[in-house]
Amino acid sequence: MKRILSLILMSIMLAGCTGGVKNSDKPRIYTSFYSVYSLTKTVAGDKADIINLMPQGMEPHDFEPTAADIMKLSKSDMLIYNGSGIDDWAADIEKTLDEPIKVTRLYPAPDRDDPHTWLSFENVYNELDTICEALCEIDAANAELYKENKDDYEKKLKELQAQFENAGFGGKKMFVTHGAYGHLCRELGMEQVALEGIWDLSDPSPAKMAQVIADIKESGAKCIFYDPYEGDDTALAAADEAGIEAIPLSAFETDDKNRDYYTVMSENLEQMKKGLK
Repeated sequence: MKRILSLILMSIMLAGCTGGVKNSDKPRIYTSFYSVYSLTKTVAGDKADIINLMPQGMEPHDFEPTAADIMKLSKSDMLIYNGSGIDDWAADIEKTLDEPIKVTRLYPAPDRDDPHTWLSFENVYNELDTICEALCEIDAANAELYKENKDDYEKKLKELQAQFENAGFGGKKMFVTHGAYGHLCRELGMEQVALEGIWDLSDPSPAKMAQVIADIKESGAKCIFYDPYEGDDTALAAADEAGIEAIPLSAFETDDKNRDYYTVMSENLEQMKKGLK
């Protein structure tokens, strides 16, 4: 929090020598990281300017806002962040923002068991609802369009969710490097086995590696999944030791191709079919 306060002071100084004036009459909305950005952009369409604070290719675990970031926020209409714990730095920023900037937090408290909330379809429906309500509140003139965008997207997602549910994943173990897929696995009746923890992304100990390798061999699993944005070193080492394949599976914390949630989850479905059938 002390660091955030010092950044606020720096941002005030920067504001005296930089602009930050809005270039359009559209609402200017900042989001904390990519999954929040993508869902907000989907609902807003072209009726609001959506800007992601976190640079492309960076993970929310690693991001720290700069004084310039906070200065930009001071000229915005709204900040939307997840609030499950993965973007705690945004919670610190929220304490420093003054009216009339609206702050929308998708979850009221951190989920220390698994902050990757958006990898559950049911959670995403709730996140879309919250985002839509917030947009309608600050831009009532386009409320019907926001609701229509949300409803259309939910319809697509529910069709995709049905494909996941009918893919025969129930009861299977899914081996992963980073334990980001717990919500998805619970929704599909699967068990996630992770080499790394939820919060600790350090390399697994030799004992942990040996334990998971033994579990892989006993279960007859064909692959271990890894988030391509975290790198494949650990996955390849485990795959080589177990004699299986390493397959990328996006956790949708970031995306350098600017893809939306539906597109990424559709690709994840095909990767899971490849690795779990």
